[in-house]
Amino acid sequence: MKLRKMLLIGAVALGMAGSAALIEPAMNVDASSNVAIDGDFSDWQGVDLTDGNNGSMAMKSDGQYVDVYVKMKNGQVPGYGDYNFTINNKTYYVSSKNIPSNVDAGDAKQVTFNGGDWNEGDQYGQVATGYVSNVDGSNVAEFRVDLSKFNLPDSAVGQKVSMSNPNVGGDSVSTTVDAVNGDTSNAGVITDKGDTNSKGDTPTDANADNTNDNLNINIDGKYQDWKNMKLSEGYNGYTAMVSDGNYVYVYVKMKYGNFPGYGDYNFDIGGKKVYVWSSEDTNVASGQTKTISFTGGDYNEGHQYGTVGNGYITNDGKNNIGEFRVDLTKFKISNMAGQTITMYNPNIGDGSKVTAAGGSTGPILISGVGVLIAGFGYIKLKKAGYLSRKESDISGK
Repeated sequence: MKLRKMLLIGAVALGMAGSAALIEPAMNVDASSNVAIDGDFSDWQGVDLTDGNNGSMAMKSDGQYVDVYVKMKNGQVPGYGDYNFTINNKTYYVSSKNIPSNVDAGDAKQVTFNGGDWNEGDQYGQVATGYVSNVDGSNVAEFRVDLSKFNLPDSAVGQKVSMSNPNVGGDSVSTTVDAVNGDTSNAGVITDKGDTNSKGDTPTDANADNTNDNLNINIDGKYQDWKNMKLSEGYNGYTAMVSDGNYVYVYVKMKYGNFPGYGDYNFDIGGKKVYVWSSEDTNVASGQTKTISFTGGDYNEGHQYGTVGNGYITNDGKNNIGEFRVDLTKFKISNMAGQTITMYNPNIGDGSKVTAAGGSTGPILISGVGVLIAGFGYIKLKKAGYLSRKESDISGK
């Protein structure tokens, strides 16, 4: 009886330990959390929404930028309306001409927005980029507005920003101006979209093996979160790569010329070769950043896997740089745990090949711990004589 109790207690304890390790905590993001404008809308989960008659909206500050989330009850995400931003009693109108009428569930389409002093005005040129998609039957959008495009005075820092769109309806959403014109002194966050104070021009390790748990790389067009990563050098540029098992995150810094969309980015994932590339124009004006998406295939410029990644490319006035994320699940690889991933692009050079681990081995470790606990339990029970007595009971001796 005592043996049975001890085994039961041990099993329950081990089960609780395994469950605690394997069950992911519920996501609870608030409006001050990091949000990446990347076509993945899960980082808006838990944000307080302002409801209107036809949809809901949320907005947060991010340095000289504001990030906007829109979720519609009916119909497509509105491009016109416009999105009316009021700062210091002046209203700026933000609109888009390229929001598609239909987006397939799970897909994400890139969109751009212009800014003006009246509805559908474009005096300020392109002021925002983002994505639209369909999530759980609702058309959604996320986009980032660059407040510096509006030539705000320094006195705007700390002022309230309110935004509304009559096609969504309801009350306006609001946040504050954290910085203008690239000034981050009052923001408390880095917003420079260039590569300042990031990587040097000399890589620290060719073919670096970047083991990558909890590196917190954010694909958002701001590159400072790569500054501690090792670079691998090719004849034409540098690369770095990390993976969390579901995605790989890639950084590219060119010595000469534009960020390469073609090449392709040649991935070897545990022996499976896939090719990732972009057909989009990678020419970026000095000081500008734009979004870019990637297609995946089984050969150069193949498209068997459709859209597999997205990211940003930037011209910081000296170098063309970029960062992007590739969804490994698109390649129908059943288990990334323990896999090795390598990547290079011939337009950057063979020396730029990078390597990363494919995923966590946590569940394997937990299984090992369970065996270890069971082993110690067996020894302890054996020493105490429980097992020999039990064996005698079973044999009838």
